[in-house]
Amino acid sequence: MFSESIKKDIKLITDLLSSIDVSLQMMANKHNRRTTAFVNRKTIATRLGVPTVAIDKLIFQGISSKGASGLIEGKHYCKLDPQENNSSKFLYDPYEILQSAWSNFKYE
Repeated sequence: MFSESIKKDIKLITDLLSSIDVSLQMMANKHNRRTTAFVNRKTIATRLGVPTVAIDKLIFQGISSKGASGLIEGKHYCKLDPQENNSSKFLYDPYEILQSAWSNFKYE
């Protein structure tokens, strides 16, 4: 029982540190807009406040729209292995994804 509690606490701390890391990377590079770190799907989903399956849907939307919308390979994410189709093994660019998310908001 004690070890389960520790595992949950460590997982919570790891997720929190990952989110802080993304924030610090984006703040440090806000002027030159250069990506200095890639993150995993879970971190992006956490930053956007959506489940990880939503990231999969955005990838599918990018493929089906031929890059007109959704997440686009080469801009928002990259594959380490061209044959890999498991999106949990892709690397995501937090700067590009969050910039695209903010640009989709409409102000009235």
